[in-house]
Amino acid sequence: MRRFRFLLTIATITFIFVACAKQAVVEEPVVTEKPQVEKQAQPVVEQKVEKIEDALTAVAEEDTIEIFYMVKPNDWLSKIAQNEYGDKSKWKLIYKWNKKKIGNNPNLIFPYHEFLLKKEKENANPLKYEFYEYTVKKNETLWSIAGQEYQNNYAWIVILRDNATVLGSELDNIVPGTVLKLRTKLYN
Repeated sequence: MRRFRFLLTIATITFIFVACAKQAVVEEPVVTEKPQVEKQAQPVVEQKVEKIEDALTAVAEEDTIEIFYMVKPNDWLSKIAQNEYGDKSKWKLIYKWNKKKIGNNPNLIFPYHEFLLKKEKENANPLKYEFYEYTVKKNETLWSIAGQEYQNNYAWIVILRDNATVLGSELDNIVPGTVLKLRTKLYN
């Protein structure tokens, strides 16, 4: 009889333990709310800001014309924006308009490249350069001519742009006696 009670007690305890274990497994999952609303709200706000900027740019572009700006040595986009628009933050627009020319790094721009800028029609000054004729001498290159005439060898690219039709594809061997047109001033 003792054995029977002992087995009955063990069976009861086992039954209670198994029954409780099943109830513990059947617990309802606790749903914790994550602040997903904030994560989703940020891109929406940024998208709206970009759309507003695009809309303002589109409205502003109706009264603008495109001009070229030649990058000077020691220029950077925010400096150009400050000088041309009076607002450093407009560097992003300059980058947007010239991204193909600038590439993926807006901090890396090169002197004597020409960027497209948009100006209000009434504030835009047309670019007009005055030129003089220069006759190429023996053993001169665009590099040496730029150094001599503009005091900066890197300005050779400007000479090339202004004389592309005269020079053709023979840039390494410029024939002495070739007449080039050189700007009286590099910048306006």
